[in-house]
Formats: sequence, C-alpha cells, structure tokens
Amino acid sequence: MRIFLSYASQDQERAKSIYLVLRDQGHTVFFDRADLPAGEEYHNRIRAAVEQSDLLVFLISPDAIDGGSYTLTELAIAEKASVKFLPVMLRATDHEKLPAAIKAVTFLQTDGNLPAAVAAEVHRIASAARQRRLKYGAIVLAIICIGAGVFFSLTWRSHGVTVGKDGAPEILIPAGAFVMGDDEDSPRREIFVDAFYLDKFEITVRRYAQFLAATGNVRPPAEWETVHIQTDGELPVVGVDWGDAASYCKWAGKRLPTDAEWEKAARGTDERKYPWGNDAPTPERARYGKPYQNAVYKDGVVRVGSYTKGASPFDIFDLAGNVSEWVADWYSESFPRGDVRNPKGPESGTGRVIRGGGWYDPPQRISATRRMYASPSNRADDIGFRCASDVK
Repeated sequence: MRIFLSYASQDQERAKSIYLVLRDQGHTVFFDRADLPAGEEYHNRIRAAVEQSDLLVFLISPDAIDGGSYTLTELAIAEKASVKFLPVMLRATDHEKLPAAIKAVTFLQTDGNLPAAVAAEVHRIASAARQRRLKYGAIVLAIICIGAGVFFSLTWRSHGVTVGKDGAPEILIPAGAFVMGDDEDSPRREIFVDAFYLDKFEITVRRYAQFLAATGNVRPPAEWETVHIQTDGELPVVGVDWGDAASYCKWAGKRLPTDAEWEKAARGTDERKYPWGNDAPTPERARYGKPYQNAVYKDGVVRVGSYTKGASPFDIFDLAGNVSEWVADWYSESFPRGDVRNPKGPESGTGRVIRGGGWYDPPQRISATRRMYASPSNRADDIGFRCASDVK
C-alpha cells in the first residue's frame, strides 16, 4: 500500500518510528520531505505524492492543526482527491479545534505501543481494500470467463507458455552465449546455453498442494502446518529439500534448471549484477532483509510476481529475494576450462547449488552471481524452487 505520512515538524521523531514499522510491513511510505526543493516545486511534489497515495496517515497534535501547519494543506489535498485517511492521536489535542474532516472520521488512539497500533490498523485497512478488489475481480471474472481456471490460463498465456502439467507459465530463454560469474562470487567466463523454458514464477503453495494430492506418498514440506491453501496459495512454497524439488519438476514433466541456465535467466547478456540491472536492491524490487524470526507464511515471503520492478530481462520474477532456489548442479568452487557449453556441474558432491537469496538475506546475498549451497536433505524456511524444460 502507498502511504503518505502527514505530521508536524515538531513530531518528526515520533513519526519516524511509525514510518519504520510501516516500511517493515512492506508498505511504500512517503515520509522524509527534507530533500524536496522549496517554493512551488515543493508544493507540486507534495500534492502529487498525496494524490498518488492509497492512504494518508494524519498524526494529530496541537502543532499539526495549527493554522500555519502544512499538514492541513496535505489533509485538504487528500480530501479533494478522495484519498482515504487515518487520523492518529499523537499528542492530546482539543477536539473542538480539529478540522471537520478529522472530526467526521473515527481516529486511532491508544495508551500502548502507538507504532504497533498504527501498523495493525493499516494492515486491517489494506486487507479490507484487498478483499474489495478480490470481490470486484471475482464479479468481473464471472462475466468474462467460466471459472477461475480459465482466467488464469488466459492471463498467463499472454505472458508465457504452459509446458508442464502443473499449468505454471514458462518463459522461453533463447539460445546463446552470456557471461557467467563476475570474478567476485565466481570466476567470470563465457558460457553458451541452448534454448530452454523457465518458470515465470517460483512454485507456489497451491501448485505444491496439487503435487502432494496427486502423488500421495511425498512428505509435506517443513512449515506446511502453518500454511492455509485458501489464503496463502500464491505464496512460494518453502521447506522443500532438493529431492522434493526435483520430484515435483519430474511429476510436472519438467526438471530443475542448471546453475548456468538460472544465471542466464537472471542476468541476460549484459552482465548485470541483479535481474533488474546494476542499481542496488530496494524494497520496490525484491523481498529481502526481513527479520528471520518472522513467521514465513505471515511476515516472510510474499505473493509470487509481486515485484514488477525486479523482473529479469526475460520478464521472470523473484530471481532475487523472496525465496532462495534449488538448481540441479552439485556445488563446486572450480570449473573445468573447457566446460563452456551447457555446463551441468560436477557429477557428485556434498552440496547442491542454491541461487537468488531469500526473504531474510541481506542485499549483498541476492545478486544474480551469488552462489550458495546446502546438503540436498536441507529443508529451510527460505528455500524454494522453480522448474525448467527443454525446448522440443
């Protein structure tokens, strides 16, 4: 959710604590106005920021409702643009002096942890808005298609092809050479990879549940007891070991991508550091840097495909952050000099390669060249996978 935090300059420190909590919740929050140019440009940028917001959080204090405070201008812009606002009592203020727009809305007030209370209320508002969108979307779908399956098929076919029997959309990665490695995480060398298909999204809870139901003899992933298929179906599945991931892909008529295929899909042919380019990671591009203590299916991973600004050159999502991904290769720090066409790594080893970084990894671990590894039997709440297919 896009949030504009409106506060008097005297309340900046307390406003900052609310900003940090909302930011950690995954919201995009307009907070610091110190770097904006003065004059008419300042007013224009504030107006645009308010009008583009989904919610204006108005921190009530005597200074905020003072006749000379710019917060009243922000409130007026929001009211005119029909932006929903949440008044929050920051400091005791005479109710009679409150603007009419504030008096007409129930404002938030607590004697406890105010940032936590604001975060909880914003979460409730965001959930309600999401439910309204889903309800509206369901009505539209009922008009234009026969069942949700048809909708997903029509939507995803416009962005990829369906190769496996799991119905996951895949993107064609064309044959050609690319530079693998960067001489920091692994040696830089030119590799040729034949054309292949790669899943556009990480394998979701919903698809993995279909796999479990169809096979009937595969043990559920770690953390499976905490997931709710109805509400969490589009989150990436976690807690699968390498064998689980390989078995799923085989069941779907596909396979795990090789280390080289994964990196080509993430980097393209221009040696970029991240799927989106060379700019440093930001919360608008990837899911990373969250507290590892968070419950994975509640405050950890997010819905696949959430970060459109983080897509790779081939329009593949979440190749940085959200969940780390198993690939086919055994891990090795060295690479045979002549193994430059469709390399598949060593024939054996003690660890399988993991790529992409996960939801609680720091930014330096989600680069497109970073290679990690773990025992094939390892199950963790930040490791998932996606599948690949040969071009026939």
